[in-house]
Amino acid sequence: MEHKYKILIVDDDQAMCQLLGRLLERKYDVVSKNDGLSAIQWLSEGNIPDLIITDLDMPNIDGEEFVDNLKNSGFFGDIPLIVITGYKSKEKRIVCFRLGIHEYFEKPFNPRDLVFSVDVILKHSLEKHKVS
Repeated sequence: MEHKYKILIVDDDQAMCQLLGRLLERKYDVVSKNDGLSAIQWLSEGNIPDLIITDLDMPNIDGEEFVDNLKNSGFFGDIPLIVITGYKSKEKRIVCFRLGIHEYFEKPFNPRDLVFSVDVILKHSLEKHKVS
């Protein structure tokens, strides 16, 4: 049986978590957490997703701090990240890419574009791991 990639969605908006889950659950295992702190706790319990999709505007630990923590971590730094945000800020986009994210979507976003990006990132990740 083929390995099913695991995607972690981090967003305090329950409707967004449900939408992303519906978009991705046919092809992927999807887990949702409602803020960066609960996502970090889940990760620290030994759960390693193949991709993380995160919002920026969240309670406890916001998305930017969450991404920064992951990218500076020895354990989670290689997990591909996609940001989906309501911020319409070129500066936020630049900061996120400098932190090492793979893709950045502003809300509202095109669901097909998101699914395509997820597929491409995970396919590239699979090829990279086959080589190493």
